Amino acid sequence: MTTHDKTEQHRIRAAEAIFNIDIFWAETFADTDMRDLNYCDLLSQLWIHRHEAPKTKTELYELMPNISRRTAVKHVQKAIEQGFLAETPCEADRRIRLITLTPMALEKIEVFLDYSSRCFLAVPSN
Repeated sequence: MTTHDKTEQHRIRAAEAIFNIDIFWAETFADTDMRDLNYCDLLSQLWIHRHEAPKTKTELYELMPNISRRTAVKHVQKAIEQGFLAETPCEADRRIRLITLTPMALEKIEVFLDYSSRCFLAVPSN
């Protein structure tokens, strides 16, 4: 097998891993209204920063860069209504709402991230 063929096979496996990860997200969240991959951006980013101070509701909109702010507002509200995000008032300014992942969200996102990690590990390095 030539170097070109090996590179081609590697790219195919990488693309398949991405497709499988996307499908797994939809399957993991099939019992919710959050199958859209923009929720993946939101929840994954929040998971990465889960040990930091809670983010304000408005800061969350930037975590979904592929949609408009108006759509991001709707997505955040839906995630709150579905029980994936917890909303609490800010002690310093009661007008500000602070957002954290709920235990249910943490459980689902960690199942998803574990699966994603296995998919990427199955792609051989060049």
